[in-house]
Order: sequence, then C-alpha cells, then structure tokens
Amino acid sequence: MPLIYPSITITIGNNKALSVPLTAEQLKGFFEQCDKNGDGRLDRAELKEAFKRLGAMIPSWRAARGIHHADANGDGYIDEEEMTGLVNYALRLGYTVNELNPVRFTKI
Repeated sequence: MPLIYPSITITIGNNKALSVPLTAEQLKGFFEQCDKNGDGRLDRAELKEAFKRLGAMIPSWRAARGIHHADANGDGYIDEEEMTGLVNYALRLGYTVNELNPVRFTKI
C-alpha cells in the first residue's frame, strides 16, 4: 500500500489550497526509495522516474541536471555520499506536496 507523507493544506476563500514544500528528510527518503535495483545508488533511469513522480515537466532533463549537480566523482550515479547534493538540488526546485496532489512513497 502506498505511503503518503503528511501534508498541511490551508484553505483560503475559494477553496484554494496552498502547497507545503517537501523537506530535505522527505526528499532523501523519497530518492532512497527510488533505488529500484537496490545497489545503493541512483542511475539516470531511476532519477528520471523519481522526478516524474515529483511532477517534473521534463523528468529526463531534471535527472540529467540532478546528476550534473550532485555527481561529485563523475561516475554517472548518485550514491549515498552524493545524496545531499541531489537533495539540495531538488529543494531549490521547490517540489511541494498537498492534499490534491500528494507525492506517493511506496515500499519497495
């Protein structure tokens, strides 16, 4: 069953909901769950799927940019030591969660 991180939704006037940014801890946990093959690192395909699930308009481009920003050793993967760089990149993009469009986290 999918897990959904809790969100805070504030209703204003015409039932408009404000989104709450994902925290660094939530993003780190999310990216760790996207390691489909369990090798302890994220490849471009896994990152593409992650950014797609986050709602990126062009997830393949976001995946490439994520690798560019976070892949310190240049091997084309994001490992545990490089995860902070990826999380910081995603934080700057301002991904949010709200009741209408939750980011779903599934157990692997």
